[in-house]
Amino acid sequence: MAIEVNLEKYGHKKKGFLGFSWTAFFFNFFVPLFRLDFLGFFIFISPYLIIAVIVSFILITGVNDENTILVSSVISLILKLISRLVLPFYYNKMYTRKLLKQGYLPPVDDDYSNAILKGTGYLEYTDEDLLDKEKMERYKVIIEEYENERKKDMHTIIIVFALIGVLIAFFYFMASYS
Repeated sequence: MAIEVNLEKYGHKKKGFLGFSWTAFFFNFFVPLFRLDFLGFFIFISPYLIIAVIVSFILITGVNDENTILVSSVISLILKLISRLVLPFYYNKMYTRKLLKQGYLPPVDDDYSNAILKGTGYLEYTDEDLLDKEKMERYKVIIEEYENERKKDMHTIIIVFALIGVLIAFFYFMASYS
């Protein structure tokens, strides 16, 4: 699960997210669409648009030889893998940075959001933060918990991808056995 941080600007509250986006992994381009992040939507949908252009080009030109179909299939597979497996690793980071650039900041009294964003380099520590020893200790504990959560998430991601690979291998074996 992604870590949620609270952000607000002029009283308008939004959630920022850090870590792997399971929602983007399962629901792909619908996630930025529901967040009204049109740049993110375009980034997620662009591999599918490129695939549509390639297929249209093949259909219009009438080139149906095996090499063209093989190359277009490989390109389509690579683009789909990028959209499904690579973008979920970066989308939450990209979305949260976009919100921060737009002026959304964590509430002053929200130690959790401030610690996570400052400890991961999204925001800079203020001089007041650095001088307040108690606050820095609280931040340190929160950041350690965050890093432990990230390690657990990475193990979960590896297990899920390994299981998907085993299932694909199993179905491929079963399909080729007949």
